[in-house]
Amino acid sequence: MPFRPDPPAPPLVGRAPQARRLDELTARLHAGHGGALVLVGEPGAGKTALLTRLLARLRDVTVLAATGFEAESALPFATLGDLLRPLLPGLGELPEPQARALGTALALTGAAGPVEPYAVCLATLTLLTAAAERQPVLVVVDDAGWIDRPSRDALLFTARRVEHDAAGLVLAVRDPVPPEFVAAGADPVRLDGLTPAATGDLLDRLRPGRVAAGVRADLWTATGGNPGALTELGHALGDDQLGGAAALPDPLPIGAGLRDAFAERLAPLPPATRTALLTAALAASDDAGTVTAALDDLGAGPAALAGAVSCGLLVQRGGQARLAHPLLRAAVRHAAAPAERRRVYDALAGAATGAARAWYRAAELAGADEAAAAELVAAAGTLRRHAGFAGAARALHRAAELAGDRETYVRRMLAAAADAQMCGQLPEASSWLGEALPAALEPALHAEVALAYGWVLNRCGTPGRAREILVAAAQRLGDTDPHRAAGLWCAAVNPALTSGRVRDAAGYAGRAVTMLDRDGARAEGAPARTVLAQALAVRGRIAGAGRLLDEDRAYLEALDPLRDGELLAMTGLTRLWLGRTAEAQATLLRVVRAARRAGALGPLSRALLFSAMARYDTGDWAVGLAEAAHLTEAAPLAGPGAVHGLTLFRGAAAGLRHLAAGAPAEAITCLEPVRDFVAHSGADNPAACGWESDLVEAYRTAGRLPQAHRQLDALAERARIGDLPAPRADVALHRALLADDPVRFERAPAHPHPFDQARMLLAYGEMPGRRDDAVPHLRRALSIFRRLGAEPFVRRTAALLAGAGPRRGPDPVSLLARLTPRELQVACAVADGLSNPEAAQALFLSRKTVETHLSSAYRKLGVRSRTQLVRYLAEAGVSGSSPTADRLALPAERPPVGDLPEAGPPGPGQG
Repeated sequence: MPFRPDPPAPPLVGRAPQARRLDELTARLHAGHGGALVLVGEPGAGKTALLTRLLARLRDVTVLAATGFEAESALPFATLGDLLRPLLPGLGELPEPQARALGTALALTGAAGPVEPYAVCLATLTLLTAAAERQPVLVVVDDAGWIDRPSRDALLFTARRVEHDAAGLVLAVRDPVPPEFVAAGADPVRLDGLTPAATGDLLDRLRPGRVAAGVRADLWTATGGNPGALTELGHALGDDQLGGAAALPDPLPIGAGLRDAFAERLAPLPPATRTALLTAALAASDDAGTVTAALDDLGAGPAALAGAVSCGLLVQRGGQARLAHPLLRAAVRHAAAPAERRRVYDALAGAATGAARAWYRAAELAGADEAAAAELVAAAGTLRRHAGFAGAARALHRAAELAGDRETYVRRMLAAAADAQMCGQLPEASSWLGEALPAALEPALHAEVALAYGWVLNRCGTPGRAREILVAAAQRLGDTDPHRAAGLWCAAVNPALTSGRVRDAAGYAGRAVTMLDRDGARAEGAPARTVLAQALAVRGRIAGAGRLLDEDRAYLEALDPLRDGELLAMTGLTRLWLGRTAEAQATLLRVVRAARRAGALGPLSRALLFSAMARYDTGDWAVGLAEAAHLTEAAPLAGPGAVHGLTLFRGAAAGLRHLAAGAPAEAITCLEPVRDFVAHSGADNPAACGWESDLVEAYRTAGRLPQAHRQLDALAERARIGDLPAPRADVALHRALLADDPVRFERAPAHPHPFDQARMLLAYGEMPGRRDDAVPHLRRALSIFRRLGAEPFVRRTAALLAGAGPRRGPDPVSLLARLTPRELQVACAVADGLSNPEAAQALFLSRKTVETHLSSAYRKLGVRSRTQLVRYLAEAGVSGSSPTADRLALPAERPPVGDLPEAGPPGPGQG
C-alpha cells in the first residue's frame, strides 16, 4: 500500500544518529552512489517518524514509497506495484522478457503463463537503475516485514546490486531484523529505547510543564523509552497522573497493555464510529472506497468515517483511510465481539473481488465450511498462475483448515506444502506435512504424505527425522504396494547418507532394487539402482557402483536436468567419487544450465557444490571459487539445508586448514574424529574426501610415526579395494616419504590432483637434509601453488627456495587469483563476447556495476582492452569458461523461486 506518513508528525527526539545515517545515504545518492539501510526497532520506536522526516527533506530525488500491510502480505507483488507505479511508463523500454514478466506480475497484461520471478527481479533493477541515470532514486518501505514475499525478493535482489548506481533503499522492519535483509547487504540502523533524558524531553514536548520528574523516571522504566508508548501515554494519562498528584495505573499499559490503552479510547465512541474503526482495522487495504462500501452495507455510511477521523483515531487522505497507529488495529479487533467482526468481514467480502473476497469470507471461521474453502482453492489456482506460489500455499492451507472431511484436509495440506516448497518456504511445508501425516489413514495417501514430508525434513537439515519417517512409511506398506514402498526406501537413502548411516543407505537402496526386481519391474528400477550406486560409492564399493551406473547409462542420459536435477546432481557426485571426473563435470553442467534458467535453487546449489569439488580435484580453482561464491548466495535462497554434506567434510576442511598453517597437532585433533566417524558410518571411499592422506601427513610431521604407518596401512587397504588412482598415488608417495627414500619417491606415480601432487613435492622438500636435490621439486610445487592461488603453500614453498636463486615473477594464473569472484565472473562474461549491457543482464547486475568490476579487473591484470583480457584469460587456462550467454534468452516459463546466482561453471575440461 502507499506510504503512510505520521500525520501530524510526532516529535522526533533522541534520533539524531539515525537521522544522520539517512542524510548520509541521501548525500551518496547525489554523488552517484547507492546503498541500502534497514531501520530496525520495536513497534513505536519511531521508524515511521524518521521516514516521514527523510521524505520531507528530499530534494531532486525520485521517491518511491510504500508501507507493508499484514493483510496484503498474501497478495503477491502488491507492494511492488505500489512502488513502481511512477516508473511504469518506461516498461516498454525494458527487454521483452522482463517487460512481459513484470506486466504479468502487476496484472498490466494478460498472463501467458506463470510469472517469471527472476525476470521480475531483473526488470525491477533495470527500471530503478535506468531512472537513477536521470535523477537519484530512493525506495522507502515502512513495515517492510509485512510486504508480500515476491515484492520483498525483488527489492532485496535490487538492494544487492545498486552500490554503483544513484539508487538507494530504506526499509523499516520490526526487531529482530529478518536475516534475509542483512544478507542482502542492507546496513542495519537500530532504534533502541530513548534515554531517560530524551524521554523527559519527549514528554515535555507532548505535555509542556505537566510531567513531574519522578513520573518521567517511572514512565521511562515502564516503557523502556519506547517513543510510541510514551506518546500514547502522554495523551491518555490525566494531568493529575502526569503531575504526580494521582497514582499511575499499575501496571502501566505498555507492550501488550498498550492495546488496552487504545481500547479505553474506544469505549466512549458512538457505535457507528467504532464500526468504522473496526472496518478499517479488518480491511486488507487502506482504500477508502472499499471501507466506505463496506460501511454502506453495514448501515454506517460516510458519517461514521468522519467521526473516526474527528476523534483522531483514523486518518483519511488521498483516497486512503487508515488507523492513526498500527497498534490500534489489535486494540480495535480485541475490543469487538466475534459476531461483530464476522459481520464486518462479510461486508468487506461484499465489497471485494477475487482472492481478497475469498480471504474475507474465510476469516475467523470456526469449523468446516466447504463453500468458503472452495473459494480459497479457486483463489489459489489464480494466484499460482498469475502471482506465484506463496499466496497459493496460504490459501490452500486455510482451505484445508475449513475442509469437511479428513481426506480432503490431507490432500489440501499436501498441495499447500507443495506450493510452499516451490517458493522456498520449507519450514511452513514441514509444519503442514507434519500435521497432515497422522491424519492420512489410507495407505497410499499416507505414503504420499510421508514421501513429501521426508524430502522436506531432509532439506530443512533434519535428516535423522526424515529417515525415520520414510523408513516407517515403507515398513508400513511392506510388500502390499512394492512400487510405493520402493520409492520410500529410495527416498530414505539420501537422509541416511547425510546423517552418516552409510551402511543403512546401501541397505535401503538394495531393498528397493530387490522389491522391484521381484515384482517383475526391473525396467522401472533404474532410479533405485542409481541411488544404490550412490550408497555403494560412499561405501567404497567402486566396481559395483560403476557397474550399476554403466548399466543404466541410457536412463541417466534421458533424465530431464530440471525435473530430475536432484538425482542427476547426486549422480554427478557419485561419478566424481568413482574417479570419473570428466563424466561428473558433464553431468553437473547439464543440471547447472537447466537449473539456472529455471531458477531451481535446490538442484542448482547442489550441482554448484559438487562442481566446485570437481574443480578442486582438477586444479581449476579460479572457476571453482567463483562457483563457491554463487553457492553462498544460492544455498540460503534455496531454503535451510539446501546444501548437504557429511560430518567428515567439516572436519577434513578444518584439518587441512591447520596443516596449511604448519600446525599438525591441531590438524590431528580435527581429523581423528573424522576417522572415527568413518569407522562408525561405513563411508569407506578414500576418494570421497582427502582426510586420510591428510591424517597420515599430520602424524608424520608431528613425529608420530607409528600412528602414521598404521593409518597408511588402513588407507592402502581401502585403496586396494577401490582401485582408484588418487588413493593409490597417496599410498605410494606417503610410503616413500615415511621411508625417506628419494628413489622410491621419484618412481611413485604422479598424483592425478594437482594440489595434492604439489603438496607431496613440498613435503619432500621439507624433509630434513633435503636441499639441493629438492629444488626442482619445490619449483614445480611453487608453480602449481601459484596457479591455484594456494597462498599459504606459496609462502611455505617460497621460503624454502629463498636461497636457491632468482625468483620467478608471477605467472598469469597467480595474478588471476587476485580477482574477486565477482570480478572473475565479469571478466569471463566479457571473454565470452558479451557486451557490458549483455553481461549485466546475464549476471543480474546493473550496467554500472559491470563497468566497475571490469575496470578493476583490467587494473589488477594490467590489461587495457577486451582483446588483451581474452588473451590473458586464455593464457591462464580459463578462456571461454563462463556459460553466461545461455542466460540472455529467458524462457517463457520458469518456476518462481528465490534469487538466481550470478554466474555459472565452465564446461567440462575447460578452465
